[in-house]
Amino acid sequence: MGDITTRGYVDGDAPAVAALLNRIELHVGGHPYLTVDEVRAHMDTIVRDHTEDVRALFADGKPVAFAEVPTPPDGGFRFDLEGGVDPGWHGRGIGRELLDWQVRRAAEIRAAIAPERDWEIHVGTADTDADAIRLYRRFGFGPIRYWFDMVAPTTGVPDAPAPEGLAIVGYGPGRDQELYAAHIEAFADHWGFQARGEEPWLGLTVRAGDFLPRLSRLALTGDGEIAGYVLTYTSPEPRRAYVGQVGVRRPWRRRGLAAAMLADVLTACGEAGYEVVNLGVDAESPTGAVAVYERVGFAVQLRGITYARAMPALSPAARPPS
Repeated sequence: MGDITTRGYVDGDAPAVAALLNRIELHVGGHPYLTVDEVRAHMDTIVRDHTEDVRALFADGKPVAFAEVPTPPDGGFRFDLEGGVDPGWHGRGIGRELLDWQVRRAAEIRAAIAPERDWEIHVGTADTDADAIRLYRRFGFGPIRYWFDMVAPTTGVPDAPAPEGLAIVGYGPGRDQELYAAHIEAFADHWGFQARGEEPWLGLTVRAGDFLPRLSRLALTGDGEIAGYVLTYTSPEPRRAYVGQVGVRRPWRRRGLAAAMLADVLTACGEAGYEVVNLGVDAESPTGAVAVYERVGFAVQLRGITYARAMPALSPAARPPS
């Protein structure tokens, strides 16, 4: 790779990493989505070893590629590999070398902590990124799930009243533990869900620097119990907000609650000066989420694909000594 230098991650890299990954997203037809705060929260809570589990590549002090191997949470089963190569540096074999390293590093981590279990490695990209798709197939990954990045204007929001008996309120302090419990319950039946511990999850959401509590919503029962929630965040674009999580607990599904919360969020975002709001959704969500989001004005902007590769359990002879 000649004049490229490679090292792990340090906290000061967060602005450069966010800018790099946003350039890659723009290249495939998306929009900038990563904030510096989000990068820091992600690295502080998901990536265990910033030296061994990260490869940051620089040329003349500027980032040209980034790759990480986050360790799954306790009881998890899946590596979600992240990273990419600056579009101006394509065609030099950098992506191939980084993905090869990520796969080998994932195998090392799995062998050390759960050699007796079947795991998977997942990677994702936009369906417009032919280079990434070709690379994933070369490494034995196959498509298993599809996703939509959706966007809605904050004007002309359809009327979507809250279901009877539920009140939609802003997010206030003192609800973190209840919110975490509601999230675990709401997502327990979602595809590929890996439950993170309370502190890591809170660090990624309501305690992250880009969280917008005044533009997030809780749906409460008459007894003050959380029935659903929408968590909203800033984005690198000042007129665009991002909904990171939408959850409705099973007893309150199919009543229009998600639509009511999102309509309230869209209206509030418009009043706060945001012009559009984005969110991501499983295209095959069993909750019918796509139709719900379309009801309040969201439309598909970009389609994503998850590719997977199996990691069968190691035979007893191949396992490292305990």
